[in-house]
Amino acid sequence: MDEPCSALDPTSTRVVEETITQIAGDVTIVIVTHNMQQAHRVSDQCAFFLASHGTPGVIVEHGPTDVIFDNPQDQRTSDYVNGRFG
Repeated sequence: MDEPCSALDPTSTRVVEETITQIAGDVTIVIVTHNMQQAHRVSDQCAFFLASHGTPGVIVEHGPTDVIFDNPQDQRTSDYVNGRFG
């Protein structure tokens, strides 16, 4: 899913997120989003990709969502999930 809730109102976003949660036990879902709050709410695993200065994107850090958001190992991940850039 690429930005599955972009430009949706909060009620519609909630319905989409509830649907994601309901089907996640049956299928693998990959979501690409800039919405950090949503990523934290609906994911079990998370990866932070970063492209800079004309380079292709690389995985900076990946792992359980709670670790990525609450105790990231890379300062760039911490800066991004805490809204310091991006």
